[in-house]
Amino acid sequence: MYYIDGQFYQLGYKQKISFFFISLIINSFGNGLSVASAMGSAPWTASAANLANTTGWQISVFLAITAISVAFLNMWLAMHINWVRLLGNVFFGMSFSILVGVFSNYFISLGIRQLDWWWRIPLDLFGIWTIGVAISIYQRVNWILHPLDDLTNILRFDYFRGNASKAQMSNFAVAIGISVICFIISQQIVALGIGTVISFMLQGKNIAWADRHIFKRLVHGDITGQS
Repeated sequence: MYYIDGQFYQLGYKQKISFFFISLIINSFGNGLSVASAMGSAPWTASAANLANTTGWQISVFLAITAISVAFLNMWLAMHINWVRLLGNVFFGMSFSILVGVFSNYFISLGIRQLDWWWRIPLDLFGIWTIGVAISIYQRVNWILHPLDDLTNILRFDYFRGNASKAQMSNFAVAIGISVICFIISQQIVALGIGTVISFMLQGKNIAWADRHIFKRLVHGDITGQS
């Protein structure tokens, strides 16, 4: 929804499509940059990386499995069956998985992993910040969401009274737990670092900040996805 001169307006389809692709590219860019920097990825991306490291499967497989599983969980938590929303979640998850691979491979080809750590840390943190901005945009548009961010939206408004930080941290706690289990099994840990800590502790606040400062007239609407 858009808020202008004291009035709320529904977004048109052209606006929804534009915001969707803007946020998808920003989110994939940020995740790809954080993966390429090897200084710590967002918790769910890190959990997929650790599952891939433990099993020898591709990270995209676990990103896809996570997206599909959480898409069904969202329907249960929202207590509303919406097949259009489910398909949107899955479409976003699949598109995101592909684009993260494209961006991360591109940044790696540029030699980011060969940079000294004091260069890679700010690049990683910039990537984490852009992820929060992207989440803020497509949660407010509330048209097609990544299942994990749709989950945060549901938790935020249905279970945590609008508190973005509590919703994001409860979401991320599961991802961190998966990485810990992988470490117990394989005795190895990957994709966890300062970026993961910052994401876990501050991403909710980052989203709330972006709500106020990025596309300020874009506001949260009906989270059932029917607005």
